[in-house]
Amino acid sequence: MADDKLVVNLVDSAAALDAFASNEDRFRAVADAFLANDTDTFHRLLDEAKVSQHCELICHWLRSKFCVLLCLELCGPPRTAELPELTEFAGVVQKIVADAALIERFAVAVLERNGEEYRALVADLKLERFCHLLCHWMCTVHYRLTCSVVCSPVVRHQVGLVEALVEAGTSVARLAASAEDFTAATAAVLAHDCDATRGIVQRLGLNDQCHLICEWFCAYRCIRVCLLLCRAFPFAEISSPLAEAFAFAGVAVKLAREPVIVARLVDAVVAGNAEAFGSLVKERQLEPYCIQLCHWICSFECHVFCVCVCPPFLQPWFTQIGHFNIYGDIDPATGLTNKALSFSGLGYGGGPNFAFTGCLELRGFCPTTSPSFSGVPMRYRFLYEHPAGNRVPLTAALLCAVDAGNRRIPWPENSGGVAGAATVQTFQDITIAGAPEPAPVPPAVGAPWYGPARHVIVPDADGWIAVDPDSISGGFTTLIGFATPAVADLAGGDGNAATSAAAGTLVTGTDQKSGTDIGLVFEATRVGGPTSPPDFTNSVGKVHVNNWVEVHKIDILQFHTGGGTPCSPLSTSAGIEFTADHELMAAWAIGLTTAAVPPPLPGGPVFASGEGTRGAVPAAAPAQPPVPVAPPPPWRWADTLVYDISAWPTCSYTASLNTRPALTTGLADRDVATTSVTFCIGGRRAAPTN
Repeated sequence: MADDKLVVNLVDSAAALDAFASNEDRFRAVADAFLANDTDTFHRLLDEAKVSQHCELICHWLRSKFCVLLCLELCGPPRTAELPELTEFAGVVQKIVADAALIERFAVAVLERNGEEYRALVADLKLERFCHLLCHWMCTVHYRLTCSVVCSPVVRHQVGLVEALVEAGTSVARLAASAEDFTAATAAVLAHDCDATRGIVQRLGLNDQCHLICEWFCAYRCIRVCLLLCRAFPFAEISSPLAEAFAFAGVAVKLAREPVIVARLVDAVVAGNAEAFGSLVKERQLEPYCIQLCHWICSFECHVFCVCVCPPFLQPWFTQIGHFNIYGDIDPATGLTNKALSFSGLGYGGGPNFAFTGCLELRGFCPTTSPSFSGVPMRYRFLYEHPAGNRVPLTAALLCAVDAGNRRIPWPENSGGVAGAATVQTFQDITIAGAPEPAPVPPAVGAPWYGPARHVIVPDADGWIAVDPDSISGGFTTLIGFATPAVADLAGGDGNAATSAAAGTLVTGTDQKSGTDIGLVFEATRVGGPTSPPDFTNSVGKVHVNNWVEVHKIDILQFHTGGGTPCSPLSTSAGIEFTADHELMAAWAIGLTTAAVPPPLPGGPVFASGEGTRGAVPAAAPAQPPVPVAPPPPWRWADTLVYDISAWPTCSYTASLNTRPALTTGLADRDVATTSVTFCIGGRRAAPTN
């Protein structure tokens, strides 16, 4: 009997296509968006058709369909002769992915649909028997990457096809290294034995590459079964691929209205029953679409099979800096955040275009035991990629303490505020820190009760952190705290102390301070297992870190000109000198406060302000009327605002410079810093009278 989930997926994918199958222009638009990797257009078209919830199913249908069309275009009609053995296919794949120039040429030919180049490569290598197998595998990987992008809820960077093919081919080579295991896995896949296939993959410790291996096997299996089922029907030349795809969409939609027929077709494909499949094809007059129909069913059936073989597991993974996802929320070109997020603590949204500063809480997940080796405990570490290129593990002084979760330990019971004789399981905080702390000492029986102090885990000299096996969450999600100011190249400092520029003058030359780009690498492996390479690893290539305090200076011109001092009262004019300088200055403002009633505040409480984004010149600040200077770069300001104070009341006044650079820890944004200077307007001699 057909798998109910498989039949439902097939029917749902075809039914969702109904929004496009009735209008060729709409179908061509969504197909073009898919082929062009145009996420925005693809999402818009699905939204307009009200089928966005079926994005993956629709994309899977397109992926299946266009792989058939692409490989017919690159290789011509498939040969009906016996296919090569899987061991031969594995050897060919291993040879191709090991040659950087060769795999690059194959990938470009597939991406550019260059049949002449693809066939020339196949002929040069004498791989004509493998033409469709190679094409189908490469195309499956290519369109899998496409679907991962166009159906993602966030903007994602797509992995290159060359990189993905090398990763998948290397995984197959690892399995093929054991002839006995490879033979057993081949037999299990062709027999559609999910449990046996999963057991081999797990025993070899290939869980993290399971889907890549299963995808490769499925590419072979679908070519094999569809050639068998459709060899009685000649392959007609397709002159217009998009028109043919549109016609097949209509066929699929009609089939979706007859789930009983879909179930019978599924049974025939799974069993490799050419007679049953051919009978249904003839009955429904589907001869021109035999290979497409078979491949559509087989690709969905393989997806269900691979989910069974490779069930989702909790893979160790580095995902966030604070609240910011390392792939979706950080611009890979600049290392700055690319959006604002709505979280408590992010007073200014943390972006866009914010650098990271201070203690960075690096988040993700590492389970207590290995997902690949049952029961074996796990450990992990982080390394930062130094600007000079070397990698340095985070350990000791490079760590700031973070809360990694809780565990339960036996502890004297709390008997009305007094420690009892019995012990009970009590929660204890787990902290990752750079230095150890003494183990908690339980209160004596009869003494005032108190809870356990935190349990501190300290990385070893190479930065490895063993996941506490008693963690109640089954692992750690807050992984480490990176004390970026402890790194010499990231330390930053006080911009005011680092510059000799006086208030009112621009910061120049080496006094201008910038942050530093670093990379962060996460590695996880079983305790006692390999560290080079580790079992799991991922990274973010560029994170911009800035620990500089901005230059924020303010002074009164009259205090240091014409013999004036900070104790000199002013009478007719006040020159407010200021300098605001930071690589990522988000905003600055000058305000005036006084006890005078009414307060003579020109332009309101803030009488000069500016906002900065690198690369965009801010609007000129209002002035009454200072002499303007040449516009500085948008994150640097210096000026003297001269005000006529002859009519201002006799009183004391405080001029304040407020500055805020675009910096975040990922959990909290840098707030406004205020620097003030006070001046007074002294008593004025009354004008003489006659």
